[in-house]
Amino acid sequence: MRTINKLYVELTSLCNLNCSMCFRNNWFDEKYSLMGHKTAEKVKQILVSGVADEVFFGGMGEPLLYNGVCDMISLASRNGMRSELITNAVMLDAETSERLVKSGINTVWISMDGFSKEEYEKVRRGSLFERIISNIEDFNRTRQNTKLGITFVMMKENLPELDKINEFADRYNVDLINLSHVIPCNELPENDSIYALPYRTGKMHRFDKNETYKKRLDYCPFVEDNVCFIRHDGEVFPCMQLLHNSFTYLYTERRKSYAHSFGNINHDDIRQIYGGEEYVEFRERVKKFEFPCCTICLGCEDRKENLKDCMYNKAPTCGACLWAQGLVRCP
Repeated sequence: MRTINKLYVELTSLCNLNCSMCFRNNWFDEKYSLMGHKTAEKVKQILVSGVADEVFFGGMGEPLLYNGVCDMISLASRNGMRSELITNAVMLDAETSERLVKSGINTVWISMDGFSKEEYEKVRRGSLFERIISNIEDFNRTRQNTKLGITFVMMKENLPELDKINEFADRYNVDLINLSHVIPCNELPENDSIYALPYRTGKMHRFDKNETYKKRLDYCPFVEDNVCFIRHDGEVFPCMQLLHNSFTYLYTERRKSYAHSFGNINHDDIRQIYGGEEYVEFRERVKKFEFPCCTICLGCEDRKENLKDCMYNKAPTCGACLWAQGLVRCP
């Protein structure tokens, strides 16, 4: 019996771009590194063990920077696991596409936050729009049964691009679209917020701005769906929010979010970590979601960090989590 539905593996915290909206820009006390050999071997053992149904190669770095990614995908495929990967597609040339497809990858997600040279390069700093389009075309010539998805992060400056997303998806045979709001790394005046927009977040085949959509509040998609994260150094986390130390913003107020690990695969078995008392207690607490509404309440100092809150929850606290309010969604 599998313990985890979906296992995220962050092969690296390094990236070859410097995107304008990425909250990597607001990290503190973090190390930038590729996954080491010892941790990689532990991950391979986990893939062989059958502990999860699906593995997703992604986190806060560019997974194609890790040379052994296709070997891990092949291992997952041979052991009956679905596999997905997210990339900025800078390195997704014809040769890499062929290697990914041969390894048995089920879905490749490409980050696209604009559909013209000007708008795309304004956000994806360090990338070239023409190169990405060429790489997508190479991937499409190679991909056979592998699905193609695109992820789009909604910001005030790129919202008009949503009018072009379906046309782009049709032109390049995109199977899935994932929409997410941005995680604010700069001041965001409340009366200027895009979070009030009724647009659906998460996965969809095509975007419909007229679709009636009601956000599911106080619901953690990671905990509810039995998701687990392994960071590049082997530390184990329940969600994306707790994966790294970062500064974010609640409107105009800067907030400090500390990473919170429940163990390390270099020292303990993943099943022991996931089934450990502290980790189980945290998941139960999140399912009940008895946290204050920090995203709309500006009443106390506790909201400035995720270490405690006014309802006497211990760290980590989740009242200000944008994933739990249906605003941010990972593919």
